[in-house]
Amino acid sequence: MNLKEELNEKQYQAVVDDSQYLRIIAGAGSGKTRVLTFRIAHLIQDEGIESSRILAFTFTNKVANEMKVRAAKLINQDEPRRLNISTFHSWCARFLRQEIGGLGLSRSFAILDDEDQKRTIKLVADEMGIARNDDIVKDALKFIQYKKMEGKLPGDVVIDSRSAKSKQLLEFFVRYEKKKNSMNSIDFDDLIIYSVRILKTNEEVRIRWDNKYDYILVDEFQDTNDIQFELLTLLAKRSTSIYVVGDPDQTIYTWRGANQKVILDINKIYMPMKTIILDQNYRSTSTILSASNELISYNKERVKKDLFTLNGVGDPIDLNRFTKSDEEGRYVVNTICELKKRDPYFHYGDIAVLYRSSYLSLKVENALTNRRIAYKVYGGLKFYQRKVVKDCLAYFRLMVNEDDDVSFERIINVPRRKIGDTSLILIKTEAEKAGLSMIKYLKSIQDYQTKIPSRVLNSINDLFKEMTITQNKLTENLEAYSEVLNSFLQNIGYIDYVQLMDNEDEGRENEENVEALIEDVRTFLKQNPESSFIDYLENTAIMSAQDEISDTDCVTLMTIHTAKGLEFKYVFLIGLAEAVFPNARALDERSSSGLEEERRLCYVAFTRAKKHLYLSYNEDYNYATTHNNIPSRFIKEAGLKPKNNFVPNYNHSSSTPLYRMDLDKPERIFDRKVNTVDLSDLKKVEWSVGDVAIHKTFGEGKIISVEDDIIVVDFVNFGEKTLMGNHPFLTKKNK
Repeated sequence: MNLKEELNEKQYQAVVDDSQYLRIIAGAGSGKTRVLTFRIAHLIQDEGIESSRILAFTFTNKVANEMKVRAAKLINQDEPRRLNISTFHSWCARFLRQEIGGLGLSRSFAILDDEDQKRTIKLVADEMGIARNDDIVKDALKFIQYKKMEGKLPGDVVIDSRSAKSKQLLEFFVRYEKKKNSMNSIDFDDLIIYSVRILKTNEEVRIRWDNKYDYILVDEFQDTNDIQFELLTLLAKRSTSIYVVGDPDQTIYTWRGANQKVILDINKIYMPMKTIILDQNYRSTSTILSASNELISYNKERVKKDLFTLNGVGDPIDLNRFTKSDEEGRYVVNTICELKKRDPYFHYGDIAVLYRSSYLSLKVENALTNRRIAYKVYGGLKFYQRKVVKDCLAYFRLMVNEDDDVSFERIINVPRRKIGDTSLILIKTEAEKAGLSMIKYLKSIQDYQTKIPSRVLNSINDLFKEMTITQNKLTENLEAYSEVLNSFLQNIGYIDYVQLMDNEDEGRENEENVEALIEDVRTFLKQNPESSFIDYLENTAIMSAQDEISDTDCVTLMTIHTAKGLEFKYVFLIGLAEAVFPNARALDERSSSGLEEERRLCYVAFTRAKKHLYLSYNEDYNYATTHNNIPSRFIKEAGLKPKNNFVPNYNHSSSTPLYRMDLDKPERIFDRKVNTVDLSDLKKVEWSVGDVAIHKTFGEGKIISVEDDIIVVDFVNFGEKTLMGNHPFLTKKNK
């Protein structure tokens, strides 16, 4: 391993520097993951450090696995799994499997994902006598998630005792925690919260882990939140080497807890800390980097750096403006077709279409469909969130945890067993009275007086028989887990059930999802022979959207947040209009800090492009912002001008040019043009998942997601579309 041949001067310095505390500010495309991987290999091979004494944190499973493989090759080690490289949540899951006993939970705990968390909140609402669709239920979920993002449990929350709503939200929080505990389950946030609590309060555990690691390294450190940083400090003793790699200019997750101050101020906590800046970009052209550097220079909260490259000047950046949004969509697709004609090495997988908000993809999706170009939307519904996959995982989780009422409620009537809501409520009520989970109560029903109909009990007993057979096979471990589980799904009729869903095409797609899940079990256990089935279930619960991105040759559509860490030969950034990007809500809620994060997000989008960057906006009426679009301020800040010497109309009105506005206090004077639709007279429709919508163009579809005013509709003839809930073309079908 010749480091000087493999690395540039600053990369080499970042790998071999022997300072105890090191902060590596790694610009986009500067080889940050490469440096981190070589650092680990250098410590093991050149410094003689035992791999067990090194702990590295990454922010996605995908990157962790890639780093393990690459580092193992560098040190000629055949078993990458021996390297301690993982996400914070994965590490905490393993830690808790050993140490959670002190919190009164067993090591076979289940991990609730987002949907499971919602279902648990609804169970709590049932106990409190509150309708599941009551607004307070949604508020309670947001309240709990926000408090946990801060690392708080119910006992840490201080509320206004005069507020009845605050008291009710806290009661939800308390009951939610009790409900989880009774199901021997924890949620995603608990992984880190519980790990920190145990290390802080249990002296025996703290001593056991106090001298475990001599070197701790953290990737994507700009995305670290306060409680993750607290975990880092608890694992680090006085002599531990701290090595963090990140880019403050790419902090784009503060809305979910990331604290930019952690990377900016860590040198004030661990002293003396040496900072090395990696500013040579290996990804983009100098034209792309010049615009990116100009744009991000408007931010104040950053470590100053200017990226440079030896890749050459490259193609000019294309900036295009359109009158209508569908014109923008057609432009993207027409340009893709032109690229295919000109580039002999063209692949659709080289194309990424990026956008600030998911609803912006609609026109591009339509244009791609019309031209019959394959595409995939990432950052939407994850593989592990699809209905049939969730069903199967619920069954699998019950094999190892019969206290999991959330999973049992999900599958009790899937496939249909003629168990209605009345019977389910009766089962839950009697089980709660007996102090047992629903499965354990039903398995011991002979010991209780029950009002549950015999036909329901007989139907459930048939399921329990198949579950017991499968549990025994899994325990015996004589057959591959994947084959045992596949047989189980066949025997309970689930495969037949998915084949008959709605229509033939959807049935086949769902069957393929089940097949992919079984193959996923098979692959995971093949790649991790020392892992258990519980480890697999744990892995599925902590996978991120990027973990399922593959090399399929199709155009990629994704939000900029999802594109973080990726790169593409050609990048289209659409919807570059004021109030769309920068996002009006971000500016309203967080003013200058919101604007800086929006600018960082735009910087991330620009720097995903390797060869050519295409920017566009349209001046159409925008139903999300309720005004006609004008060009984003980011266009001027990046020093860009549209083609054909067109001078953009940056003015909200003739007397208020956008550039003269105080950027820290963006003014919002949205003049309605003659061709706009005044939504003030439209009736606001309240949407819920499961409602049937009728659209003048797309026809009939079912609501599959509702987030504020944005809905996702699965149309019979056109598939999934993201729309505004008050779109004038939409009406609700009466039930």
